[in-house]
Amino acid sequence: MTAAEITELTASVAASLEERIMRNFQVIPTLTLAQAAEAIGVSTETLRKLCKDKKIPHIKMDREYRIKPKDINAYLESMYQKEA
Repeated sequence: MTAAEITELTASVAASLEERIMRNFQVIPTLTLAQAAEAIGVSTETLRKLCKDKKIPHIKMDREYRIKPKDINAYLESMYQKEA
């Protein structure tokens, strides 16, 4: 194999790997604290307290909370069942 053929083969393999990785890569949708609070009709302080009390799973990126919509829904569902 020539150097040019090896370079072409390497580029082809790299492109194929990149395509497979990108096809399987998905960013998890998240909401900011303000977006989540507005969606469920509470203040950002109330939602921040729920996060700090570990009642709603979240991550903090720098100073910003990020919350999965499904975690908010799960919290609301658990509270609804407790109240019923």
